[in-house]
Amino acid sequence: MRKAIEQKLEEINKLIFVKRYSEAEKRLDVLVDSADGKDELLIHIRRIELGSMLKKLDRLKTQYIKNLKKNAGDLTSELCLSFIEQQEDSPNHAELVNTFQEIMRQHGQLAAAYHGIGFSLEQQGNYERAVYNYEKCVALDPSWYIAYFGLSQIYYQMGDEKKGDHFFFQFEQAAPYYVYGNFETHRKLCQEFLERDLFADAEQAIQSLTEWWQENKGTCPTEIQIYEMLAMSRISKAQGDQVQADTRKNRALGMALMSLDDSSTAESVLYFIAKVLEEFDEYKRSVQFYKRILQKSDGDPALVQKIGGQFLSLGEYQTAKELFEEAYASHPENPDIRFCLLVATLKLSGVNVEEYLIGRERLRQLVDGGDKVELLALLHSLLAKFTADPDVQGHIADVYLRLGNTDRAERHYENMFRIDGRNRQTALKYASFIMQYRDPDKAMEILKSINDQTDLSTESQAEIYWLKANYFFRKKEYRESLTLLRKVLAIDPWNVSYLVQEILNLIATARVDEEFRQPDGMLSTITTIDEAKVVWTEYDLKTKWFATQHEYELVYARQKLRYLYADGSETTLKSLVGAAAKHDPVRATYDLLRLLNTNFDSPNIYWALGTLYKEQWQLETAAVWFEQMLIHPSLPAREKAKAYIELADCYVWQNKQIPKAIEYAKLAIDLDGERDPGNLRVLAHAHLRSGQVRQAKIYLEQADIENDHEARYLQGLVQYRNGMNKQANDLWKPLLTVRSESLRFHNIKQEVLKYYFEGAPYLKAN
Repeated sequence: MRKAIEQKLEEINKLIFVKRYSEAEKRLDVLVDSADGKDELLIHIRRIELGSMLKKLDRLKTQYIKNLKKNAGDLTSELCLSFIEQQEDSPNHAELVNTFQEIMRQHGQLAAAYHGIGFSLEQQGNYERAVYNYEKCVALDPSWYIAYFGLSQIYYQMGDEKKGDHFFFQFEQAAPYYVYGNFETHRKLCQEFLERDLFADAEQAIQSLTEWWQENKGTCPTEIQIYEMLAMSRISKAQGDQVQADTRKNRALGMALMSLDDSSTAESVLYFIAKVLEEFDEYKRSVQFYKRILQKSDGDPALVQKIGGQFLSLGEYQTAKELFEEAYASHPENPDIRFCLLVATLKLSGVNVEEYLIGRERLRQLVDGGDKVELLALLHSLLAKFTADPDVQGHIADVYLRLGNTDRAERHYENMFRIDGRNRQTALKYASFIMQYRDPDKAMEILKSINDQTDLSTESQAEIYWLKANYFFRKKEYRESLTLLRKVLAIDPWNVSYLVQEILNLIATARVDEEFRQPDGMLSTITTIDEAKVVWTEYDLKTKWFATQHEYELVYARQKLRYLYADGSETTLKSLVGAAAKHDPVRATYDLLRLLNTNFDSPNIYWALGTLYKEQWQLETAAVWFEQMLIHPSLPAREKAKAYIELADCYVWQNKQIPKAIEYAKLAIDLDGERDPGNLRVLAHAHLRSGQVRQAKIYLEQADIENDHEARYLQGLVQYRNGMNKQANDLWKPLLTVRSESLRFHNIKQEVLKYYFEGAPYLKAN
């Protein structure tokens, strides 16, 4: 279709849009009678659609029949008669499909005929074939936009909203004045008619939008009503009716104010109303809506950026600064609000924003591990350009603190806090500095104000616990400090700073003489000096001494710290597990599971977890970890031996898979290469379970019953199974006087007591 004809058809569609049907009908008649329009089928179809709307199809049908009589081969009239029949009451769509197919047999492929077939098939509910024909239509002639409408409706019926929207968008782009309901279409047409002083048409263009909402959705959104009232006010003013203009405007502003005061109004609606108010020169009122959006707790980042970009691009820097300062007061954690405020302040300060932001990005890279000289130079360069950036102030303070210049660091930390003190991370950073180097009471006041907030992140809460624990330690309120440290260690059990503080508190509260409560000299510097310079010999000796004093929690904490600096040492891990077993296996299990998420993952950790689950007598779970250890690639023979013997021990105590337990115990003995009495004891126990008492006795004779309570218990079982009850009693009785320090030994004692009280045999062969 030629451009001139397209423009004329669009003008006609605009008339139909505002319900000026008679004039549109006349113009369509003129257009189809013109030389350029007589064979443009899209114009004819629009004429037929209007005729159907006005109940005038008979008139058109008569005219096309006359055309055919004059010109028997008039393809346009032939097609149009079929299109008219499709719009009539009770059309025979099956017959119409045949008609269009016959037309193509005579004239070749035609976009119009494919569209006609698609429409009839759609009415019959044959969506798959209808889609095929609509697609053939637009493939032949992409300008047949009414086929896009047909495709959209089919996909909507089929529940494919995405495709439906896609084709409907294509249809609206090609024919914007064909359907009602699109806000921009109504808005643009209203403005166009107003500029042409067609006031009634302008009113109809905008009123038809609210009518569409009411007819199709049952109600019209408030924001659309506000737009309509303001548009109608502008029309009244253009007509010279100021009274009506004011009435309509006041009504719109009243509705807008109600939406502003309603806490349930969505952010997107507030933004729409703000843009509407801007369009109608209510700039100050629109700012109120932007403020409300930015004050909402669930601020949409996209909207925040849109508002910021809007004011900054318009050069309204002062307004943007005021707007985002208010927003910052409500949401100091929001990164988008903070960024927009920074940019507005930079603009007002005359700073080259792009250059400054590039420097900030480079700063972020250097802070994460870059050249220290370049970092310091960049910090001073950024500071010379702009002094009100809290991040830059904080970074330069960190650098001076690392250099040991606490006075200069303090000045920059104070500037950082003064600029950005409402932000939690900034406040925590400042509180941490003054807690360590200045006034702990002042730091505590800051922490209390942060802790009053209910939506703290886990990381922020941990930092607050940590700093408060530090405070109470300084005040020598060690138990209060420990209470807080236990909370923070539950969040991050392997943080070196937390562990050091826990150890210092536990030393201070240890039940030992005052002279032994002096903390290890290296604890105060362990997080800052070169790891290679730390000497652990004295630390390890002191840990062993605390173990002799039964300070098990302190020993466990010290062993955790030691393990972190031992490069996964097997010996240190064994010491850690031993300390955990005596203190709290449940807590240690949790700690080690958390450690698996770090680079400490290793088969030895699996062994430690399995051992601790055994300490809790959760043998099935323990077995899973030992099995996991065995499937680890490249596991050394000695580690395999550990896994096999522990797995065998789990099976034996559960009295299941005894043949496998014997096999695993023998494998462990072969792989280990050392005659570990503990391995022989497990193998003996397995033979006892299977009824092989003589074999068990041979292995137990090599065990150390003086130091291995379990071996003594098993030797008693051998005597009992051989009918030598007195000898069994002589072996078992001393066990009852030994302190139970594990669930394992507790279970052994329970088995012995079961013998004494029930006198029943046990450990029968399966």
